[in-house]
Amino acid sequence: MSITEAEVFAQAVDSAGFLWSQRDGAARDPRYDLGGLAELDERLAAQLDLLGRGGAVAREMGAAAAEEGGAGEVFAVLALALERRDQADIARWITRGAEAPEIARGVVSAIGWAAPGLVVKGVLPALLDAKAPPAVRAIGIAASAAQRRDPGPALREALSAAEVRLRARALKALGELGFVDGLDEARPALGAEDAAVRFWAAWSAALLGEARGVDVLLEIAAGGGAFAERAAGVALRRLGPRAGARWIERLEGSPGGLRVSTVGAGALGDPALVPWLIERMSAPGLARLAGGALAMITGVDLVREELEGAPLEETGPSDDAEDEDVGPDPDDGLPWPDAAAVGRWWAWRQGDFAAGRRYVAGREVGLEGLGEVLRRGRQPARAAAAIERCFLRPRLGVFEVRARGDQQRAELGG
Repeated sequence: MSITEAEVFAQAVDSAGFLWSQRDGAARDPRYDLGGLAELDERLAAQLDLLGRGGAVAREMGAAAAEEGGAGEVFAVLALALERRDQADIARWITRGAEAPEIARGVVSAIGWAAPGLVVKGVLPALLDAKAPPAVRAIGIAASAAQRRDPGPALREALSAAEVRLRARALKALGELGFVDGLDEARPALGAEDAAVRFWAAWSAALLGEARGVDVLLEIAAGGGAFAERAAGVALRRLGPRAGARWIERLEGSPGGLRVSTVGAGALGDPALVPWLIERMSAPGLARLAGGALAMITGVDLVREELEGAPLEETGPSDDAEDEDVGPDPDDGLPWPDAAAVGRWWAWRQGDFAAGRRYVAGREVGLEGLGEVLRRGRQPARAAAAIERCFLRPRLGVFEVRARGDQQRAELGG
């Protein structure tokens, strides 16, 4: 039975949506590095190229899939609309993202994927217009940050917006883009009632050298909640090894503090904490996270070094309809460490590291080492290196480790 042209393009849309979702996850996955990300980009680009050559039939199939599908399908149709400069379709899919926050991620990704010449003058100005709805302006600021382009006056206006999603996105962009001059507008948000606004204000303030931002991140980390681990993952990088170790010790005994303190240990980067991490590799709820923290400090690949152990518990959502554990596994992609084997490995390798100094993926923190991690590290380590580099050179902003692989390689020179 022969396959029709429409079926070919329908499959291509499905494939593009699936590959985008896979790539979206890979950008944070410890199993991926820049090379792996670039390979996914090539596969995704191939599907987009097939759809781009499909004319009206491909556009029709793509639109139907995007109307019923998720962020991946919207990414695909918007990326193609941008390529052919179809203003009506561009507006259509941006509106879809503005109406559904879960779709907005695909919209921003498509604009970030596009060549700058396709969006900087023809798309971004309309999204950043003061008369645009807040959700559209939030997309415009996020897309500008993805392209590493200055949103102009729209950013400063959004920093004091009443709509919290727009304000939070503007505050995040300050740090991403290295806008040190915007700190005065960010400071009032450090005391905001909205959790996202407060977190992103503190995140950017800490990146740009504001001590109060670090203090607020530590408060968020100690208080638990949705942003606690992310807050610890930045704030501990701003503390010295001694102060950081004291903070981890205090937090360890608090409710929910074990996970946050484990993340904090990896962020602190002091190899003196490795024995503490190895102890936590015997606890089912902490083992993989502790292994990830060990890799964050030392750069060890648990699988390649044969330090992987048997799972200590079943992972993933429960099959029980009445079980509340229906969310994704927070440690997905991290291997289960063999605590005893890791202990033996550390006895052999600890002489390669100096206690009281800070490391990211085995490289001592400094511009040269961070550059090497950005070129060759796994995605979580690359994200950490981008943060650390921003600490050292705030006006550079945060290197975008989720950008297209070819764009990253061009910027990194490799």
